[in-house]
Amino acid sequence: MTPRVRLFARTDLGTECDACGMRFDLIGGGACVRCRRVLCARHLYGSWLRRLMVDFGADPVCCDCRRAS
Repeated sequence: MTPRVRLFARTDLGTECDACGMRFDLIGGGACVRCRRVLCARHLYGSWLRRLMVDFGADPVCCDCRRAS
């Protein structure tokens, strides 16, 4: 039996979002390259399109830092 490949699988590692305090899985968010805050997906990416751009190589810049520029 061959093992199934799982992309974006859940981990046992979690942390809290610096913006809203919600606990999230580390796969679901990350750190902003400008302000270095650890954020959930909603505050880091803001949309599925931005998430896709980051997955293909764009820098993960949070919504607040993008709004400020």
